[in-house]
Amino acid sequence: MEKISKIGIQAIRSFLVFSVYLSLIGALPSASEAAVKPWGIYEMLTRRSDWSQSIDRETAQLKGQPQFILFFRDMAEHRSFPHGPVAIAQEKSLTPVISLELTTWGRGRRDNFLPAIINGDFDSFFFKWANDAKQYESDIYLRFGFEMNGDWFTWGAQPERFKKAWIHVHKLFEKIGCSNVKWMFSPNVIWGDITVSDGLAAYYPGDEYVDSIGIDGYNFGDHHDQWHKWQSYSEVFERTIEACTAAQKPIYLSEIGCADGPRKAAWIEDFLKCVSDDERVSGFIYFNHYNPRKSEPNWRLDSDPKTLKIFQDWASRNN
Repeated sequence: MEKISKIGIQAIRSFLVFSVYLSLIGALPSASEAAVKPWGIYEMLTRRSDWSQSIDRETAQLKGQPQFILFFRDMAEHRSFPHGPVAIAQEKSLTPVISLELTTWGRGRRDNFLPAIINGDFDSFFFKWANDAKQYESDIYLRFGFEMNGDWFTWGAQPERFKKAWIHVHKLFEKIGCSNVKWMFSPNVIWGDITVSDGLAAYYPGDEYVDSIGIDGYNFGDHHDQWHKWQSYSEVFERTIEACTAAQKPIYLSEIGCADGPRKAAWIEDFLKCVSDDERVSGFIYFNHYNPRKSEPNWRLDSDPKTLKIFQDWASRNN
């Protein structure tokens, strides 16, 4: 009887320990719930005070705290390094992601800057840019000549020139010790005959010149033009993500968006789940913008209440 009692007591103890273990396991989130992916938004540059307020409105509406803020710049001398936007981003604990177009905007527009960059004609521009960037202690992401593997930008579809220009400018930054600028290689998703998977490698300047990869991709829907159709998140991104894993660099989705339509809410829900679960993807930036004067779809998350609510719920859980 004494032996049986000892065994019984031990069994009870084991059961209690196991019960506590089960309760702890039940309290832990699943892998997808536990993964917090850094995310950000695009905010079109305006006057300094207006831009700051726009960011505040957007983050308040989305009910989450983004880690990145994306904006665009050109190579006009009078614009050069964007001190104002970078300072605002840092005040708000946002990492600026600067998409540098290798051209100039507006009147006096110049195109096909790649040969001039290679020849050193813009060395003074980039020396000043890098020196200005050095003043900021935290990281600044630079998307130099993004979507270079497409033919819609004047610096696109020129792999050898693009690589030479990238390496030339990167070495200028190294020369003056500008290490807080992180170079993000940002191809467009594989699409059509131009952006083929083996073509990505042709533009890649080399691991020593790249800190991360940022992929641009959108679901344009069925009504944008004859070349696009409604695509799932996986249809938009999977081939390109897989092609980029060979570089063994952190992979971000640096521009992502979904066109309006009755399936948009479901698309956003699927996208958020896929991004959260995909260990290959380090984070994303949603292109939360709509310009009715342009022929692009309305990418905004508040284009319908259901889509916005899905993102708000995700963002609030991922603060």
